[in-house]
Amino acid sequence: MVSIRRAAATGSRRLAFDTVDTVDTVDTVAGTAAPRPAQDSSAEGAGERLGLAERAWWTAAGLVLVLWALRLFAAVTTYPWVVVAVVVLGIWGLATMAASWLPGSADPSGLLARWRAARTGLGWATVLLAVGAFAVWGYLQIRAAPGYGTDEIAFNQYAAVLAQHGHDPYLHSMAPSFARYHVSPDGYTFRLDGRPVTSLSYPALAFLVYVPFLALGWTTQVAIAINLACWGLAVVLLYALLPRSLAPAAVVVGSLSVYISYAVGGVTDAVFVPLLVGAAYGWNRFARRRGPASWVGPVCLGLAMAVKQTPWMILPFVVAGIALERLGRAGDSSGVGAGASPLAAWRDALLVAGRYLGIALAAFALPNLPYLVMGPGAWLHGILTPLAASTVPAGQGAIGLSLFLGVGGGSLTAYTAVALLLLVVAWLVFVAAYPRLEAWAFFAPSVALFFAARSFGSYLVMLVPAALVGFATFDRSGGVPDLGRWGRRLGVAAAGVTAVAGVVAVLAVVSRPPLTVSIVGVRTTGQLATVQRVDVLVTNRTGQAERPAFSVNNGGSLTAFWLEGSGPAVLAPHQRATYSLLAPNFFAMPPITGGFEVDAFTSHPAAVAPSGAYVPTTWHVSLQPDAIDHVVPPGEPVTVQAEVLDQLDRPVHVGGIPVYLGQIIYAQRGLLYGEAIINAGQPGQTPVSALTDPSGVATFTIEGTQAAADPVYFEANLVNERLFYPYGYSQILPIRFGGGG
Repeated sequence: MVSIRRAAATGSRRLAFDTVDTVDTVDTVAGTAAPRPAQDSSAEGAGERLGLAERAWWTAAGLVLVLWALRLFAAVTTYPWVVVAVVVLGIWGLATMAASWLPGSADPSGLLARWRAARTGLGWATVLLAVGAFAVWGYLQIRAAPGYGTDEIAFNQYAAVLAQHGHDPYLHSMAPSFARYHVSPDGYTFRLDGRPVTSLSYPALAFLVYVPFLALGWTTQVAIAINLACWGLAVVLLYALLPRSLAPAAVVVGSLSVYISYAVGGVTDAVFVPLLVGAAYGWNRFARRRGPASWVGPVCLGLAMAVKQTPWMILPFVVAGIALERLGRAGDSSGVGAGASPLAAWRDALLVAGRYLGIALAAFALPNLPYLVMGPGAWLHGILTPLAASTVPAGQGAIGLSLFLGVGGGSLTAYTAVALLLLVVAWLVFVAAYPRLEAWAFFAPSVALFFAARSFGSYLVMLVPAALVGFATFDRSGGVPDLGRWGRRLGVAAAGVTAVAGVVAVLAVVSRPPLTVSIVGVRTTGQLATVQRVDVLVTNRTGQAERPAFSVNNGGSLTAFWLEGSGPAVLAPHQRATYSLLAPNFFAMPPITGGFEVDAFTSHPAAVAPSGAYVPTTWHVSLQPDAIDHVVPPGEPVTVQAEVLDQLDRPVHVGGIPVYLGQIIYAQRGLLYGEAIINAGQPGQTPVSALTDPSGVATFTIEGTQAAADPVYFEANLVNERLFYPYGYSQILPIRFGGGG
């Protein structure tokens, strides 16, 4: 049975919304004639709260413009014209903050009128300035590092090139895009066996969006430019669609470093964000609208799904919400009419939801249809690659427990199962509690993906703009459907699936990987201060043979898989062996100034075994004085003290530590040997060692032997007592030897 509790439902919906909206925002957007009264008993109190909220957001927006000015200021010497942007952004940001603090009338209607005027004029100028600052910053980032930062954006542009010439990208390898767009090997997506993914992995709109620009002859950085343009459009849409009290948040959210870094760094989620924002805008109003105007939401969602797979997980929530919204309106003129039977109400609700689903799927199919027809198997394999390929675990979610603490890791499949189960739980709770959890429709996938084996930051944050718009523009004027025993069954089902998810989550964190790994030695590049070889001891603690593949995790990112210089390709049951791993390229070499770990992967089972953190250096050397700002005559002694410090720059009061001081000349045409005398040694001798005194300071006396046009550069370092690699390099101290002081 379906019962409509209109008065209570409407009151609860409005109360939830009035915390973020004004008395007329939603009904104006929804197209209804009568304004909805605020729930506060004091209209003046509601107006005061609204004024403070808007003032706070405009203050934050002004501060963001000032921060943009500070961010761009670093480029003014290379690009002097940037100083114009710096000055304009700085003064406009300060003026925005000052204006937001001007005293206002206690009359709420007058206060609202002034803020509406600000939004239509100065407010839009503020948004466009923020978007312009982002565009300038993006241009500067491209000029500084023009290579594409991810394989996904390189794949998409290369696929667009193939499509432009009439080829099916799903039938071609994307490997040529690595060199063509200068993708660092660390930007590849690797399988568990160490092979990079080289097949197109996204729906067709991901690359078709580039084709018109390629046809016009624009090929250089076109993918990054479209990323920037799409994120700028998303900011503009946020400002245009959010309620007035929240509109300035578009400037703040749109300027967060995580979003702008993803956009310029090659994370293509920026392309679907404006589409998803359009889909989220008043999404539940589809339940009472008909005609082409109502298609905007489902078309936008379908096109977002045609860009990347993340929006796929939103569709079940929105379709269910549309059905429930229609069911909740069954007793008014927008439904099937008062007195209709429950069966008729359900049939009508499902038909409306099916219409939304059909429009969305048609929009998804439209750009994909040619490739589905040309090669259905290749197309299906491509769009399912991120879901089905055995790729390495990575990201900022729960998988970090296994990657960095060694908790679990024996079943990467369990992490994926937990994510899927939690998505089901979220859907069941969303349906059972509708409409109280309306914001979950666009945000629940982020929560579920937090527990996946690949839980990148983009999965966690890129749905937030759409979720914010969906929450703020949700039409709360409808009723709440009484699902009766079905609601209780949904609750029981949610509890059951949650219990299963809990069991699988326990399995994910208690299952041990088949291998254990420990670092037993490293070989560095000396003054280059990187690690180019790592020796690891690996034990197979299972009764089946395993074929390990190794990568280094540095700063939370996996490098290209390392070469096995020695060690068995297949590790027999219960066998223990030492592997000498060689860096495949310079990008894969971790610096000796920070920690890293070696991860061993197996495919059967899909598992990861981390070595644990290895920190090759904790101490370093500091030279005093840190500058010789005059010309030193040959033969005049200069005393330099090398102090050993810990990682917090605290003195290490240990005597007898050998410190090595080296000399070199960095001449315009290359490196030259220095000819200075260190501690009464031979001219040009390098390095020269000295022991620290009880206070942890080694003393060196330096004398020049001849005047020279180029200074001699001195640098001190320590040497590991067991593995004999140099580390802890000091700053470089140049001394110019000449004829006068």
